[in-house]
Amino acid sequence: MLSQFVGDFLAASMPVLVPIGLGAAGLLLLWFLLWIFRAAGARIRRSRAETELRIRLPKEIRAKPAKVVREIGAFVLVYPRWRMAKKDGTRDRRYRNNEVIKGYSVLELGRWRLVSRSVVRIYDLVIALRARGHAIALSSEETDKLNRNNFHDRRSSWDAGEDLHRRFAGDPTQFEYFCAELYHGLGYRVEITPPVADGGFDLRMFRDGQMTLVECKCFEPSNSVGRPILQKLFGANAVEGAGHLILVTTATFSGEAIAYAREVGIELVDGSALIALCNRVWGIRPPARVTAAQHAQLSLEDHLSCMPSDIRDAHTLLG
Repeated sequence: MLSQFVGDFLAASMPVLVPIGLGAAGLLLLWFLLWIFRAAGARIRRSRAETELRIRLPKEIRAKPAKVVREIGAFVLVYPRWRMAKKDGTRDRRYRNNEVIKGYSVLELGRWRLVSRSVVRIYDLVIALRARGHAIALSSEETDKLNRNNFHDRRSSWDAGEDLHRRFAGDPTQFEYFCAELYHGLGYRVEITPPVADGGFDLRMFRDGQMTLVECKCFEPSNSVGRPILQKLFGANAVEGAGHLILVTTATFSGEAIAYAREVGIELVDGSALIALCNRVWGIRPPARVTAAQHAQLSLEDHLSCMPSDIRDAHTLLG
Protein backbone atom coordinates (compact mmCIF):
# COMPACT_ATOMS: atom_id res chain seq x y z
CA MET A 1 0.00 0.00 0.00
CA LEU A 2 2.76 2.39 1.03
CA SER A 3 4.92 1.50 -1.96
CA GLN A 4 2.02 2.10 -4.28
CA PHE A 5 1.44 5.53 -2.67
CA VAL A 6 5.10 6.49 -3.06
CA GLY A 7 5.09 5.33 -6.64
CA ASP A 8 1.98 7.33 -7.44
CA PHE A 9 3.47 10.42 -5.71
CA LEU A 10 6.73 10.22 -7.68
CA ALA A 11 4.86 9.67 -10.90
CA ALA A 12 2.70 12.71 -10.24
CA SER A 13 5.67 14.84 -9.09
CA MET A 14 8.07 13.87 -11.88
CA PRO A 15 6.96 16.61 -14.30
CA VAL A 16 7.78 19.16 -11.55
CA LEU A 17 10.90 17.62 -10.01
CA VAL A 18 12.75 17.09 -13.28
CA PRO A 19 12.72 20.79 -14.30
CA ILE A 20 13.65 21.83 -10.76
CA GLY A 21 16.57 19.41 -10.75
CA LEU A 22 17.74 20.55 -14.15
CA GLY A 23 17.47 24.21 -13.07
CA ALA A 24 19.48 23.55 -9.91
CA ALA A 25 22.13 21.70 -11.92
CA GLY A 26 22.26 24.55 -14.40
CA LEU A 27 22.74 27.13 -11.64
CA LEU A 28 25.45 25.02 -10.05
CA LEU A 29 27.23 24.70 -13.41
CA LEU A 30 26.92 28.46 -14.00
CA TRP A 31 28.37 29.20 -10.56
CA PHE A 32 31.26 26.82 -11.23
CA LEU A 33 32.01 28.42 -14.60
CA LEU A 34 31.92 31.91 -13.06
CA TRP A 35 34.33 30.74 -10.35
CA ILE A 36 36.69 29.41 -13.01
CA PHE A 37 36.53 32.64 -15.02
CA ARG A 38 37.17 34.76 -11.92
CA ALA A 39 40.09 32.60 -10.83
CA ALA A 40 41.56 32.75 -14.34
CA GLY A 41 41.10 36.52 -14.43
CA ALA A 42 42.82 36.90 -11.06
CA ARG A 43 45.78 34.81 -12.26
CA ILE A 44 46.07 36.87 -15.45
CA ARG A 45 45.99 40.14 -13.50
CA ARG A 46 48.60 38.86 -11.06
CA SER A 47 50.87 37.77 -13.91
CA ARG A 48 50.57 41.15 -15.64
CA ALA A 49 51.23 43.04 -12.41
CA GLU A 50 54.31 40.93 -11.70
CA THR A 51 55.62 41.55 -15.22
CA GLU A 52 55.09 45.31 -15.10
CA LEU A 53 56.41 45.74 -11.54
CA ARG A 54 59.24 43.24 -12.07
CA ILE A 55 58.57 41.38 -8.84
CA ARG A 56 56.95 38.17 -7.60
CA LEU A 57 53.82 38.85 -5.57
CA PRO A 58 53.21 36.87 -2.37
CA LYS A 59 50.11 34.68 -2.45
CA GLU A 60 48.51 36.80 0.30
CA ILE A 61 48.41 39.82 -2.03
CA ARG A 62 45.76 40.35 -4.69
CA ALA A 63 46.26 42.51 -7.78
CA LYS A 64 43.50 44.70 -9.20
CA PRO A 65 43.48 47.53 -11.76
CA ALA A 66 43.78 50.94 -10.08
CA LYS A 67 41.40 53.80 -10.90
CA VAL A 68 44.31 56.18 -11.57
CA VAL A 69 47.86 55.61 -12.81
CA ARG A 70 50.44 56.53 -10.15
CA GLU A 71 53.96 57.29 -11.28
CA ILE A 72 54.83 57.68 -7.60
CA GLY A 73 53.30 54.90 -5.57
CA ALA A 74 51.34 55.38 -2.37
CA PHE A 75 50.22 52.96 0.31
CA VAL A 76 48.05 52.80 3.40
CA LEU A 77 48.60 50.33 6.23
CA VAL A 78 45.46 49.16 8.03
CA TYR A 79 46.29 47.55 11.37
CA PRO A 80 44.09 45.04 13.24
CA ARG A 81 41.68 46.63 15.70
CA TRP A 82 38.70 45.76 17.89
CA ARG A 83 35.27 46.25 16.39
CA MET A 84 34.22 47.92 19.64
CA ALA A 85 37.17 49.53 21.40
CA LYS A 86 37.82 51.71 24.40
CA LYS A 87 39.56 55.06 24.07
CA ASP A 88 42.97 53.40 24.34
CA GLY A 89 42.11 51.00 21.52
CA THR A 90 41.81 47.90 23.70
CA ARG A 91 38.75 45.64 23.78
CA ASP A 92 35.51 47.02 25.18
CA ARG A 93 34.31 44.08 27.27
CA ARG A 94 30.78 45.42 27.53
CA TYR A 95 30.10 43.84 24.15
CA ARG A 96 29.95 40.02 24.05
CA ASN A 97 30.35 39.57 20.32
CA ASN A 98 33.32 41.90 20.05
CA GLU A 99 35.97 40.75 17.58
CA VAL A 100 39.23 41.78 15.97
CA ILE A 101 38.79 43.46 12.58
CA LYS A 102 41.48 43.05 9.93
CA GLY A 103 41.00 45.53 7.11
CA TYR A 104 42.84 45.61 3.81
CA SER A 105 46.19 47.38 3.50
CA VAL A 106 46.56 48.89 0.03
CA LEU A 107 49.48 49.76 -2.25
CA GLU A 108 48.85 51.59 -5.53
CA LEU A 109 51.70 51.76 -8.02
CA GLY A 110 51.57 52.31 -11.76
CA ARG A 111 48.20 51.04 -12.89
CA TRP A 112 47.90 48.42 -10.15
CA ARG A 113 46.12 48.30 -6.81
CA LEU A 114 47.61 45.63 -4.53
CA VAL A 115 45.67 44.63 -1.43
CA SER A 116 46.18 42.30 1.51
CA ARG A 117 44.84 41.77 5.01
CA SER A 118 48.43 41.38 6.19
CA VAL A 119 50.17 44.66 7.02
CA VAL A 120 53.57 42.97 7.00
CA ARG A 121 53.11 41.39 3.57
CA ILE A 122 52.18 44.73 1.98
CA TYR A 123 55.02 46.56 3.73
CA ASP A 124 57.59 43.92 2.76
CA LEU A 125 56.43 44.36 -0.82
CA VAL A 126 56.88 48.14 -0.56
CA ILE A 127 60.46 47.68 0.67
CA ALA A 128 61.22 45.22 -2.14
CA LEU A 129 59.76 47.51 -4.80
CA ARG A 130 61.72 50.49 -3.51
CA ALA A 131 64.89 48.39 -3.69
CA ARG A 132 64.11 47.78 -7.37
CA GLY A 133 63.93 51.50 -8.06
CA HIS A 134 60.19 52.14 -7.81
CA ALA A 135 59.28 55.51 -6.30
CA ILE A 136 56.81 55.04 -3.44
CA ALA A 137 55.89 57.90 -1.13
CA LEU A 138 56.29 57.55 2.62
CA SER A 139 53.28 56.37 4.57
CA SER A 140 52.00 58.35 7.55
CA GLU A 141 53.70 55.86 9.90
CA GLU A 142 57.04 56.27 8.11
CA THR A 143 56.69 60.04 8.09
CA ASP A 144 56.08 60.06 11.84
CA LYS A 145 59.13 57.88 12.42
CA LEU A 146 61.27 60.07 10.19
CA ASN A 147 60.14 63.14 12.09
CA ARG A 148 60.92 61.52 15.44
CA ASN A 149 64.30 60.05 14.59
CA ASN A 150 65.87 62.25 11.97
CA PHE A 151 64.30 65.69 12.01
CA HIS A 152 65.47 66.74 15.48
CA ASP A 153 69.21 66.69 14.94
CA ARG A 154 70.45 69.91 16.60
CA ARG A 155 74.18 69.33 16.29
CA SER A 156 74.91 72.33 14.12
CA SER A 157 73.13 75.45 12.98
CA TRP A 158 72.24 76.67 9.51
CA ASP A 159 70.80 79.97 8.51
CA ALA A 160 70.90 80.32 4.72
CA GLY A 161 68.75 79.13 1.84
CA GLU A 162 71.98 78.38 0.00
CA ASP A 163 72.39 75.27 2.14
CA LEU A 164 69.02 73.93 1.00
CA HIS A 165 69.78 74.75 -2.61
CA ARG A 166 73.02 72.75 -2.45
CA ARG A 167 71.14 69.78 -1.02
CA PHE A 168 68.51 69.60 -3.75
CA ALA A 169 69.91 71.41 -6.81
CA GLY A 170 70.90 68.11 -8.43
CA ASP A 171 67.40 66.66 -8.09
CA PRO A 172 64.64 69.26 -7.72
CA THR A 173 62.06 66.48 -7.26
CA GLN A 174 63.63 65.78 -3.88
CA PHE A 175 62.98 69.40 -2.95
CA GLU A 176 59.27 68.73 -3.51
CA TYR A 177 59.47 65.81 -1.07
CA PHE A 178 61.30 68.06 1.37
CA CYS A 179 58.51 70.65 1.19
CA ALA A 180 55.89 67.92 1.51
CA GLU A 181 57.45 66.69 4.75
CA LEU A 182 57.78 70.26 5.98
CA TYR A 183 54.10 71.03 5.51
CA HIS A 184 53.14 67.63 6.90
CA GLY A 185 54.96 68.74 10.04
CA LEU A 186 52.83 71.89 10.01
CA GLY A 187 49.66 69.81 10.18
CA TYR A 188 48.73 69.33 6.53
CA ARG A 189 47.78 66.14 4.71
CA VAL A 190 49.96 66.35 1.64
CA GLU A 191 49.74 64.76 -1.82
CA ILE A 192 52.64 65.03 -4.26
CA THR A 193 51.79 65.41 -7.95
CA PRO A 194 53.64 63.32 -10.58
CA PRO A 195 57.03 64.74 -11.65
CA VAL A 196 55.85 64.94 -15.28
CA ALA A 197 52.74 66.92 -16.28
CA ASP A 198 52.08 68.05 -12.72
CA GLY A 199 49.42 70.52 -13.82
CA GLY A 200 51.26 73.65 -12.71
CA PHE A 201 51.76 72.79 -9.04
CA ASP A 202 53.73 70.25 -7.00
CA LEU A 203 51.74 69.68 -3.79
CA ARG A 204 48.04 69.39 -3.05
CA MET A 205 47.48 69.91 0.70
CA PHE A 206 44.50 69.67 3.01
CA ARG A 207 43.89 71.09 6.48
CA ASP A 208 40.76 72.24 8.33
CA GLY A 209 38.59 71.41 5.34
CA GLN A 210 40.56 73.68 2.97
CA MET A 211 42.67 72.68 -0.02
CA THR A 212 45.98 74.44 -0.73
CA LEU A 213 48.16 74.18 -3.83
CA VAL A 214 51.94 74.60 -3.55
CA GLU A 215 54.55 75.13 -6.26
CA CYS A 216 58.16 74.42 -5.20
CA LYS A 217 61.16 76.03 -6.91
CA CYS A 218 64.73 75.14 -5.95
CA PHE A 219 66.62 78.17 -7.37
CA GLU A 220 69.99 79.73 -6.67
CA PRO A 221 69.55 82.07 -3.67
CA SER A 222 70.96 84.92 -5.79
CA ASN A 223 68.20 84.46 -8.38
CA SER A 224 64.56 85.47 -8.11
CA VAL A 225 61.22 83.92 -9.02
CA GLY A 226 59.36 85.99 -11.60
CA ARG A 227 55.71 86.72 -12.24
CA PRO A 228 55.17 84.06 -14.98
CA ILE A 229 55.66 81.21 -12.52
CA LEU A 230 53.03 82.69 -10.20
CA GLN A 231 50.66 83.17 -13.12
CA LYS A 232 51.03 79.50 -13.99
CA LEU A 233 50.13 78.50 -10.42
CA PHE A 234 47.15 80.85 -10.41
CA GLY A 235 45.99 79.43 -13.75
CA ALA A 236 46.26 75.86 -12.48
CA ASN A 237 43.88 76.75 -9.69
CA ALA A 238 41.16 77.56 -12.20
CA VAL A 239 40.77 73.78 -12.50
CA GLU A 240 41.52 72.78 -8.90
CA GLY A 241 39.54 75.50 -7.10
CA ALA A 242 41.81 75.58 -4.03
CA GLY A 243 41.18 78.12 -1.31
CA HIS A 244 44.86 79.02 -0.88
CA LEU A 245 48.00 79.11 -3.04
CA ILE A 246 51.65 79.03 -1.91
CA LEU A 247 54.90 79.34 -3.84
CA VAL A 248 57.99 78.10 -2.00
CA THR A 249 61.55 78.78 -3.15
CA THR A 250 65.11 78.72 -1.88
CA ALA A 251 65.64 82.06 -3.65
CA THR A 252 63.79 85.40 -3.61
CA PHE A 253 60.94 87.01 -5.59
CA SER A 254 61.08 89.80 -8.13
CA GLY A 255 59.19 93.05 -7.54
CA GLU A 256 56.66 92.13 -10.23
CA ALA A 257 56.11 88.73 -8.63
CA ILE A 258 55.51 90.28 -5.21
CA ALA A 259 53.03 92.79 -6.65
CA TYR A 260 51.18 90.08 -8.56
CA ALA A 261 51.06 87.81 -5.50
CA ARG A 262 49.43 90.60 -3.48
CA GLU A 263 46.94 91.19 -6.28
CA VAL A 264 45.73 87.58 -6.58
CA GLY A 265 46.40 86.38 -3.03
CA ILE A 266 49.34 83.97 -3.42
CA GLU A 267 51.45 83.37 -0.32
CA LEU A 268 55.18 83.72 -1.00
CA VAL A 269 57.77 81.75 0.94
CA ASP A 270 61.32 82.80 0.03
CA GLY A 271 64.58 81.28 1.28
CA SER A 272 64.55 83.13 4.61
CA ALA A 273 60.91 82.32 5.30
CA LEU A 274 61.57 78.70 4.36
CA ILE A 275 64.37 78.48 6.91
CA ALA A 276 62.05 79.92 9.56
CA LEU A 277 59.43 77.27 8.78
CA CYS A 278 62.07 74.53 9.02
CA ASN A 279 63.20 75.86 12.40
CA ARG A 280 59.58 75.84 13.60
CA VAL A 281 59.03 72.22 12.58
CA TRP A 282 62.41 70.55 13.10
CA GLY A 283 64.46 72.84 15.28
CA ILE A 284 67.86 74.14 14.28
CA ARG A 285 68.81 71.55 11.65
CA PRO A 286 66.61 70.01 8.93
CA PRO A 287 66.98 66.48 7.55
CA ALA A 288 69.84 66.01 5.14
CA ARG A 289 67.74 63.76 2.90
CA VAL A 290 64.01 63.66 3.46
CA THR A 291 63.41 60.78 1.10
CA ALA A 292 65.98 58.48 2.69
CA ALA A 293 63.34 55.79 3.20
CA GLN A 294 65.82 53.53 4.96
CA HIS A 295 65.81 55.93 7.92
CA ALA A 296 62.01 55.74 8.06
CA GLN A 297 61.72 52.00 7.49
CA LEU A 298 59.33 50.39 9.94
CA SER A 299 60.45 47.53 12.14
CA LEU A 300 58.24 44.79 13.57
CA GLU A 301 58.23 46.75 16.84
CA ASP A 302 56.99 49.83 14.96
CA HIS A 303 54.17 47.80 13.43
CA LEU A 304 53.17 46.34 16.77
CA SER A 305 53.11 49.78 18.38
CA CYS A 306 50.32 50.72 15.95
CA MET A 307 48.06 47.99 17.36
CA PRO A 308 46.00 47.86 20.57
CA SER A 309 48.09 46.57 23.46
CA ASP A 310 45.84 43.55 24.12
CA ILE A 311 46.33 42.13 20.58
CA ARG A 312 49.90 43.29 20.13
CA ASP A 313 51.53 40.09 18.85
CA ALA A 314 53.24 39.07 15.62
CA HIS A 315 50.70 36.32 14.85
CA THR A 316 47.82 38.80 14.77
CA LEU A 317 49.90 41.23 12.70
CA LEU A 318 50.91 38.67 10.10
CA GLY A 319 47.30 37.62 9.62
